[in-house]
Amino acid sequence: MKIRKKRKLDSIPVAAMGDIAFLLLIFYISTTMLTDQKPRDINLPEITSEVQTSPYPLIIYLDSELADQNKVYFFNQEIPIENLNQALKNKIYELPTSFRVYLNIDKNVPFKFMYKVIQELKEAGIKNLIISTKPKVEQ
Repeated sequence: MKIRKKRKLDSIPVAAMGDIAFLLLIFYISTTMLTDQKPRDINLPEITSEVQTSPYPLIIYLDSELADQNKVYFFNQEIPIENLNQALKNKIYELPTSFRVYLNIDKNVPFKFMYKVIQELKEAGIKNLIISTKPKVEQ
């Protein structure tokens, strides 16, 4: 009676490696938040409560320099506050149904400028607005 010897495989089976890599790539792409907005450095007021996020944020920046020019920073460009209404409507048309509008306003900007921006948001049909803050640093 002859006993068969098991042969060692000369190569590693890699047929499923491509499938696994493709699935990992799809998972990574689907869970990554993509935005084409560039941030602007703003000195935000501090708060101690929980942070909220959104998959499709619309971020409006307003600092002292922009307020003096009666402008806001929205989607990588400075625009007059009076044109914010139309810019928002155009951007909302491109987005899916779930989005949030964030207002990042410097804590030293006078309230009248924040009021102007909020009025433009109302005219654009924005009913929910998040005014951004930063966590308070304990010293």
